[in-house]
Amino acid sequence: MPESVANQIAAGEVIQRPASVVKELVENALDAGATHVDVILKDAGRTLIQVSDNGSGMGKEDALRCFERHATSKISSADDLFQLHTKGFRGEALASIAAIAHVDLKTRMEGEEVGVHVCMEGTRCTEQSECACAKGTTFMVKNLFFNVPARRNFLKSDNVEFNNVLDEFLRIVLAAPQVSFSLYHNDKQIYDLPKTVLKQRLVSVFGNSCKGKLLPVHQDSQVVRIDGFVGTPASAKKTKGEQYLFVNQRYFRHPYFHHAIQSAMADLLPSDHYISYFLYFEVDPSKIDVNIHPTKIEVKFQEEKIIYSILHAAIRHAVGMYNISSNIDFDNVSPIDFSMVSGKREIVEPQISYNPTYNPFHAENGKKSSTSKEYPAFNAPKAANDSWRQIYETLKENTPSAADLSVTEKQLEMDGMEPQGKQEQKLSLFQLDKSYIVAGFSSVLFLIQQDAASERILYERFMQQMERKEAAAVQKLLFPESVTFSPQDAETVRGLLPDFKFLGFDMEPFGRNVMIVHGVPADFQEQEVQKTLEQLLETYKGNLMSLKSSRKANLARSMAATYGLKKGKILQRAEMESLVRQLFQCESSLYAPSGKKVYVRYDEGDLSKLFKSPH
Repeated sequence: MPESVANQIAAGEVIQRPASVVKELVENALDAGATHVDVILKDAGRTLIQVSDNGSGMGKEDALRCFERHATSKISSADDLFQLHTKGFRGEALASIAAIAHVDLKTRMEGEEVGVHVCMEGTRCTEQSECACAKGTTFMVKNLFFNVPARRNFLKSDNVEFNNVLDEFLRIVLAAPQVSFSLYHNDKQIYDLPKTVLKQRLVSVFGNSCKGKLLPVHQDSQVVRIDGFVGTPASAKKTKGEQYLFVNQRYFRHPYFHHAIQSAMADLLPSDHYISYFLYFEVDPSKIDVNIHPTKIEVKFQEEKIIYSILHAAIRHAVGMYNISSNIDFDNVSPIDFSMVSGKREIVEPQISYNPTYNPFHAENGKKSSTSKEYPAFNAPKAANDSWRQIYETLKENTPSAADLSVTEKQLEMDGMEPQGKQEQKLSLFQLDKSYIVAGFSSVLFLIQQDAASERILYERFMQQMERKEAAAVQKLLFPESVTFSPQDAETVRGLLPDFKFLGFDMEPFGRNVMIVHGVPADFQEQEVQKTLEQLLETYKGNLMSLKSSRKANLARSMAATYGLKKGKILQRAEMESLVRQLFQCESSLYAPSGKKVYVRYDEGDLSKLFKSPH
């Protein structure tokens, strides 16, 4: 097999999109000891990816050799794989990048008068010369996938690809707050992050709004050291955006550890909400394996069960210290001792001392017994007990009985079934199980899913508004509301602002990650704007991964899923009539955009078959 073909096959595993190039080049810059890194993109990386650093640079021989497969200076033997302190180590990244792009490299080591300029085109060196350049290294990757058109055609839109670049960029800048970074896209500066401490880096990236929403986490043991921050339960969201785990300054994903964090907060969060966290693990490199995935995003821990327990306890302890959970001992504010028992240490059976003659009910002449002085907890004042009794009696008097609740529920269920007057109704309607509408037209019966029907109706309405560019009615907010997004979501919203206008949202950018909302669609009931937009974006992003629909169709489908009727909603007869009428005016009424079947139709023949005798 020709070497160029082998390199292109290898590139398919390592370089999946422009974000992969940014990740590999910036990690190489950090391994070279850089204290400042600049990233410049054009067209989300399709046209240009430039990464410049002030690291150690390379000499003439290394500048050409670095593009060979498995050429690396980061390890020299197999034993080094178990003591890794660098981001990269396999020597595949630069060879893979050079195989599918035009690459210009300029580099100079400290002490050298001139630098080296190398041009690569599909694994072939087209130029090697001396040049004048600053200390460090600059990579310019142009025309990504120029010789693999199929891979280039499978890239998503610029907005999606840039969000992927942002994902990788933020994972790196959060892992290295001691390094300054800048990011430019299409000649616009996106980030300028000076070197700082971790909390200030988080504020620089996610905005000042996160300042009061972070709880510090610190736990040290012989197995692992854990530092970082976890969000307060009040700041939990329906999206999973701001969740970062790092081990030895390397970002990784670990569902097992994610479960430890979520379970530690389980009694404080709704079931569909997720907490933000930024947690940093320090583990002996010989106790982890980072070489189980081509992109090194998965890490295997030798003692993951022990780390799970330590992590769970550390999160609970952080919450308890800040008085957020009432079932945690707030007096225990010192770090939990996870030190291992020494083999030479003698294990002593714990002893409990007590007074066998103590009787809490014994008192002489109305005075406290001498024993009770040693146990003051048994001498609680009677007034406190009386106060609790008064509260109990008050609650008991004002709590509705089970019979009252059942009657109320029954009345609500029957609202949609009551006949309206003595007039004959051509359309028979009633609601079944708060989720289905049974509609009868003379000899035809329809069983309709109310959530699917609502989704189909809203989807077609939203598509018409965007295609005809008809601005929807807007309900102005009494006080404009500021909504903070993650950096990735903020970029997505900016790209969708023109479409949001036609859907009834009146909002504008205010800073890097903040939108000011002046109005919402007038047709919908008042809701929490922040949570509604978060849910809308979560649905939109999920559709991007599973669907190949247009931007407008995706947004319309996401809006319909967010604002549509849900199962369990009790409907009045007028509401059911309106829903059925609008459903059968749709261009396609049988299926919802999500693929759910909207209704089942039974005519007279179908009903006869249901009751036909088997004999």
